[in-house]
Amino acid sequence: MASRERIEREKAQLKEMRERDILEASEQLFLEKGFARTTIGDIARACELTNGAIYLYFKNKSEIILIIMTRISRSFGDLLEQNDDTSASGIARAEKLLSVYKKSYREYHNYHVLDGQFNVLFDKEYPDSPYLAEFFRANDRVLEIFTDMFRMGFSDGTIRFPGKDKDPDPEQSAHMFLNVLNSYVEKLSLRKELMEKEQNISMDEELDRFIDYLAASLRS
Repeated sequence: MASRERIEREKAQLKEMRERDILEASEQLFLEKGFARTTIGDIARACELTNGAIYLYFKNKSEIILIIMTRISRSFGDLLEQNDDTSASGIARAEKLLSVYKKSYREYHNYHVLDGQFNVLFDKEYPDSPYLAEFFRANDRVLEIFTDMFRMGFSDGTIRFPGKDKDPDPEQSAHMFLNVLNSYVEKLSLRKELMEKEQNISMDEELDRFIDYLAASLRS
């Protein structure tokens, strides 16, 4: 009995190790080559496995990037929480959270590019995967942080709603705000090299202006 349990434990450990190796190799390849240009063969060679072996652990390449993006979203949620002062005013929290976006864009630009590729590839439909629920949970966590920020700002009067609604919904406001913010950051990430080379535009300065504009638009 003990021997069988040991064998099962070793099999589970090997599976976990293989999955980790595949995900780490895939993440590096996606960052270097882009998701579309990376093949299962590339991933298999990086892990010293056969193509068929990859499918023993993951359904397809789409499932692999889904898991990677879930981890990235979870890490970003951690970063936001670590920098969010829930005792501060709504607008102070907004300014702090927006500064995290600035820092994240500069330090992890390639990850923003990968996020943009992910969103373009799955603009109409996400991959069919049991990991999808965890991906949405990771993104909902970011939404919850901004929803609480808006709730605080509406309550203490430091954030105004740009409209005639006298009783704005914090979650709906957070949704719209994040859609605008993420769409712009995604655009900058995907077009950074082209715009800097062809149009002589500094993407860092462009992001600074945009973030400052967003913060100013919230102030009451």
